[in-house]
Amino acid sequence: MAILTPFQTDGRIDFAALGDYLDLLAAAGVRSILVNGTTAEFASLTDTERRSVVEYCRGRWPGELITHIGSTAIGEAIALAHHAHDHADRLAAISPYFFADAPETGVEQYFTDLITTTTLPVVLYNFPRHTQNPLSPDLVARLAARFPQLCGIKASGKDRAITQAFKARCPHLQVFVGNDRIGAQIAEIGVDGVVTGAGGPVAELPVAELPVAIAAAARAGDQARADSLQRNFDLYSNTRKSLPFTDIAFAKAALAQRLPGFPLTHAAAAVGHDGRTVSTGSWLHARHHDRYPRLHLSRPTRPHSAASDLRRQLPITTSTTACAISRKPLSRTVDR
Repeated sequence: MAILTPFQTDGRIDFAALGDYLDLLAAAGVRSILVNGTTAEFASLTDTERRSVVEYCRGRWPGELITHIGSTAIGEAIALAHHAHDHADRLAAISPYFFADAPETGVEQYFTDLITTTTLPVVLYNFPRHTQNPLSPDLVARLAARFPQLCGIKASGKDRAITQAFKARCPHLQVFVGNDRIGAQIAEIGVDGVVTGAGGPVAELPVAELPVAIAAAARAGDQARADSLQRNFDLYSNTRKSLPFTDIAFAKAALAQRLPGFPLTHAAAAVGHDGRTVSTGSWLHARHHDRYPRLHLSRPTRPHSAASDLRRQLPITTSTTACAISRKPLSRTVDR
C-alpha cells in the first residue's frame, strides 16, 4: 500500500497520527508499504522530511518497507538511496520529471547512475502523466539486463499494452499496477499485483482490508470471491472519483473515520467540477441537485446521484471537513 503523510495544522508531519495509521494497516493485514510516493505527497516534502518519514516508519512498521527516492536531482536521489540502505527493504524510483520529453538515453543514464550506487532491490516507477518521461519496455529491458537488483516496476500509465509488455520483455520482474480497480484481474492481465493508493479504510467499507482480501482470493484461485470483493472496493473508488476533492484529501477524510483525530482541516475549501469553491457540507447537499445552491444543509428527499447511494454506506456526511491537510490540497492527483 502507498501510504499517506499526515500533517499538523502548522505544516509539520504528524508522526503520532502516522504511527496510529501504520498500526491500523498492520492490523488490517497489509504486509508492504510504499512511503514517500505520490500518495505521500513526496514532491511537497523536503529531503529532511523524506528521511525522517523513512526512519520513523522503519521503527514502527513490522513488514516490508519500500521507500521512494525519485527526484529531479540525481544527487538528491543518490543521497536518499544511501540513507535508505539502513532503513528500507527496497527502493522505488520514478523517472526524472519537469524536463518533459527528455531523450531516452538521458533517462537511462539517470537510472544507471542511481542503481549503481545501491545494493538494495530497486523498483522502477513509470508515471507518464506526471513525469512526461515514460519508461519504454525496451529501456526497462536494457536496465534489467544490466542490473540484477532491478526487481520490479510500478506501472501507473493508462496503456495496458505497455504494462503487459514490461512483463513480456522481462518475465523475472515483478510488475505492479497503480490501479485500484483491477486487483481481481491481475492473473488475467498477467501482472503481479496492485499498489493501491486508497490510503485508508472507511468505517463501513474497510478499504485497507479489501485489497488484502482480494489479493488472497486471487492467489487462492477463488475468482468469484475476488470479483465480489473487487465490486465492493470499486464503491470506494467510484465515490472518490465522484467528489470534487483531491484523491489524497478524500483518502485522508476517509481514514479519519477509522482514526478519530487523524489530521484534517476545519475550514478548508474544495473546488467543484464547475470551478466554484464550496465547503464540503454545501457540496454534499449540492451533489444531489447537480448544482451548487445556497449554503444550507437540509437533506434532499430523493437523492438521485450514484454517489448518494454509496454515501449511505460511507460515513462522509455534511459535517465532514472539506479537505485533508495537504501541502497542496487543491491540486488534482487522479492516478497513482
